[in-house]
Amino acid sequence: MSFRYFKHWLKFSSVRSIIVLALISIPNLCSAFAQTTPKGGIDWILVVDTSASMRGVGGTKNIFEPVKNSITEFVNTARLGDTVTIYTFDKDVTLNADDIKITSNPDRGKLKQIISSLQAEGVRTHTGKAVQKALQHSALLNKRADALGRTVSIVFLTDGLEDVRGIPNPVLIPSNTQFLREQQCKPYIFFVSLGLKEHEKQLNDFANNPALCGKGQVLRDPGGVQLNKLAQNIRPVLITPKLDVNLPTANLQPVLPGTTTEPININSISNVNAKVSLQLEDPQQSGIRLIPPDRTINLVANQATVIPVRLQIPAEAKGGASNLRLVLAIADQAMSGDKPQGVYAPITIDLPVTIKSKLQIQPTRVDFGSIEAGKTTEIQSLVVRTNISGTASLQLQGNSKDVSIAELSAAISLQPGETKIPVQLQVTNSSFAGNRNFTLVLTPDNSIASPVTTEAHLHILMPLGRKIIIWLLLGLLVLLIALIVVCLIQRKTPLELAEDFRTRKRLEGALVVLEPLPQSSQDEEISLTHLQKGRVCLSDLIPAIAATNSDAELVTVWRAGKKNIDLRCLKGVIFVNTKKINTDELYNEDIIEIDNVKLQFNWIEHQRPSESSSGQTNF
Repeated sequence: MSFRYFKHWLKFSSVRSIIVLALISIPNLCSAFAQTTPKGGIDWILVVDTSASMRGVGGTKNIFEPVKNSITEFVNTARLGDTVTIYTFDKDVTLNADDIKITSNPDRGKLKQIISSLQAEGVRTHTGKAVQKALQHSALLNKRADALGRTVSIVFLTDGLEDVRGIPNPVLIPSNTQFLREQQCKPYIFFVSLGLKEHEKQLNDFANNPALCGKGQVLRDPGGVQLNKLAQNIRPVLITPKLDVNLPTANLQPVLPGTTTEPININSISNVNAKVSLQLEDPQQSGIRLIPPDRTINLVANQATVIPVRLQIPAEAKGGASNLRLVLAIADQAMSGDKPQGVYAPITIDLPVTIKSKLQIQPTRVDFGSIEAGKTTEIQSLVVRTNISGTASLQLQGNSKDVSIAELSAAISLQPGETKIPVQLQVTNSSFAGNRNFTLVLTPDNSIASPVTTEAHLHILMPLGRKIIIWLLLGLLVLLIALIVVCLIQRKTPLELAEDFRTRKRLEGALVVLEPLPQSSQDEEISLTHLQKGRVCLSDLIPAIAATNSDAELVTVWRAGKKNIDLRCLKGVIFVNTKKINTDELYNEDIIEIDNVKLQFNWIEHQRPSESSSGQTNF
């Protein structure tokens, strides 16, 4: 059957028909690649389900004898140098044959005896633990001194879903992913599903895990009708020359002209020992070249290899994307000293490289001078040098809430060469005086060009009118603070302080006429507070004094922040507490004598310092 016909048939056939055809046609390839067997041979790890369902318990088909026959066929077709390991599993995993090497027919006989003794009597199906044991054994095989060039093939034969009921701390199938990563794509894994019902979905997920590098397969054979051909079908898959490569393009960063890129890693794996050459194709003739220009890489069978690639970018390279291609071609083949009948064709890898464009701005610092708030600065020119065309935006960054770029269009047109950009700054009316430092950022719309910046300086002046208003406000603020302090010290409200200020020059207290007694008792006491005056003559208050040749006045006087009332002699002779005075400070209950008039000054809030609590003064 030709490959072209096979693809046509594959498109229109059912899944089961495809599997049957694959099982029938693959053996035809076996002889074509008979000479490509790796020097070290194949290490077979056969993992067999021995739960009771394999022999028909529970109403299923008894397929255990065909399974054992299939394993026997593996032994019959195993080649000299191959090894065979056999595990069985149900609720636990058992090692039945450990790395028995095929060197002669007696070795095959020993294995057949082990196979014939296998029984399917177990309960449960602990598939996850079986996978774990097989991968652990594979890891040991790959650490042997002669492991280079050998191939490990794990073959699972099971008829049902994973069943771990009642098993303490079961090992689930997905938990074995870490073992795959540690083995770096080395083992092949074949899950042979023999049950009539759909097999364990997790087997598909595990077989398609990226850590297997495409070396996992699930073979569906309900009832085991094709088991007799299983060994013939699997071996060609292991020895057909195949090279897998992968380039993580997400790690390709834009590069500058005239530079050398960091290593670009190509992930590769071959199932045969080979030498490949690495070449660079440059359809756009950009001048980019490999360093070094000629590369030959040795690939070891089943060993993941990272091929680092470095590129030299010419200084005159244009900005933008360059669609390069890397070509891996077979340079030599080393397998058992023989040339294979089939080798893999050259592989082309797309290598998109983005070259950054040059973008410069001059000068690196712009001084816009001094400007009053609410006005616009003089025009300053920025010069942009670039090798791309397109548009860009200019923005202010930094302490620029009250400063903006004046009359600037949304987009600035850039052309190769030099472009001049006129820039003015607009200062808001609410700006405060002082220096401002900003960053002018020019951002091109082309993603391959990075933004460029220049520093900007501006000194803002405050208008005279605003200065006056600010000083007035500051003065009012100082007065307010002072008022608050005075209120706290005096323990009075502002209204009370205002009343005190209004009455600070007014007389307080009262005069009591002792001699001669007035005709009316209402005239005996004269309130000075009610007069609301800061100065008064006694003759104006008491008619008896007006009839004499003496007179005095009461005056409000402030000393050391304290209010006092003085008695000043205007004419004649005046006595206070029997003492002749010209001017004297009056205290509560002082006695004033003018000729035949005798008065008592009462002001309770102004006691004489030397007075006792009784208010009597001794002379």
